Amino acid sequence: MISKGSLYTVLNGVAQLVKAISTLVINKVVVIYLGSSALLFVGNLKSVLSILQQISGAGIYEGAVKYLTGDYKDFPTIILQASLSLMLIGLLTSIAIYFAFSDQLYVLLQLSEKERNLHPWLVCGLLLSLICFVLHTIMQSFFHGLKSYQIIIRSTLISSLLTLGLSITLIYYFNTLGLVASVFIPSVCLLLTYFFHFRSTLSFGRVLFGTPFRFHVFKPILSFTVMSAVAAMVFPTVLIVIRSLLVEHVGVQLASYWEGYSRLSLFISSLAISSISLYYLPKLVEANTGQGLFRVVLWGIKFLAIVALPALIIILLFGSSVIKFLYSSSFLDTIFLLKWELLGTYLKLLSFSVSFIMIAKKLTTVFVISELISGLLYLGLSLFFINKYGVIGASIAFAGTYFFYLLWSIFYFGSRFRFFEKD
Repeated sequence: MISKGSLYTVLNGVAQLVKAISTLVINKVVVIYLGSSALLFVGNLKSVLSILQQISGAGIYEGAVKYLTGDYKDFPTIILQASLSLMLIGLLTSIAIYFAFSDQLYVLLQLSEKERNLHPWLVCGLLLSLICFVLHTIMQSFFHGLKSYQIIIRSTLISSLLTLGLSITLIYYFNTLGLVASVFIPSVCLLLTYFFHFRSTLSFGRVLFGTPFRFHVFKPILSFTVMSAVAAMVFPTVLIVIRSLLVEHVGVQLASYWEGYSRLSLFISSLAISSISLYYLPKLVEANTGQGLFRVVLWGIKFLAIVALPALIIILLFGSSVIKFLYSSSFLDTIFLLKWELLGTYLKLLSFSVSFIMIAKKLTTVFVISELISGLLYLGLSLFFINKYGVIGASIAFAGTYFFYLLWSIFYFGSRFRFFEKD
């Protein structure tokens, strides 16, 4: 008989699969109508949006889930008010950062003089996306903390289909402008789908505003804000630098091909991590012993091995057909990137299953140090291997980074929480 945890994980996996497939279909449409170089443009734009969203989110999602399922489960108003307060500060900070560095952003996106008319759309799209991101994140943390998994799964599924339909339509009719809009659509669609759950939304509102609002209640989740700030800056920034390195060393065309393979890797890892984390995070939070943590981690590893590993092997075996289907036959010129990206993806998933303990147990210092070191390692390996081997160097660096990260995670957390010692 299938356990409730496995059932919700499978159902969430289906919803995340639809979301990921929608993203791949949009990528295919981008390549067909705008060319492979548009992947670099949208990749950098998404990295910038990711940084601003992380700052706006202030790290509250994992923090809110932790406390709503743990110490503060009987006081949800305190946690939600603290979360919203920090997110409002994060939102204002991210907006200020955007306007302060907008000129650098336009240079990064390589917008020509003819595309200057996109600037107002970029501003409006970013602002709308960030506001919607703040609202849907705090609502999702509320439902996640109360273990209302059905609402999250249903909302993910509906919003993914809405995003797919709107994005394809916009790209087809408005080309680059439509592509810009498609980057900002997901947050808007997800917020709208949460509003569809009218009764649950009213319940959320009563909990959040049921007592006078207190802006000063920060302490319970402040550590998660620190972790989010670091996560916001490190890897998205590293990816932007790597894209620039590739353009400089191998040209726009090969850099675009690498971006396509990197997106496939991100698709697989995001699908697996999003599927498992719905059930995984609360269980890690509730585990209070080394053996308890080890059992949860082992469950995560087994689930990833059963679901992710066969999928990766199938993609590797039918790589040419998969790449041609997802992008175009021109991407087959760099099919040699696939094995390194898939290897790095699997190592990333394995390391995630162990290192997510940092979020569950609020190990702020460890998280910050590990993010900084792994980001610097990824950048250093990329510099070395791109100079030595060209475009494949970026994929080798990706696999190498998560190989070392996995070894560190097993050694550090196994020793700290005494996984292999009896309670």
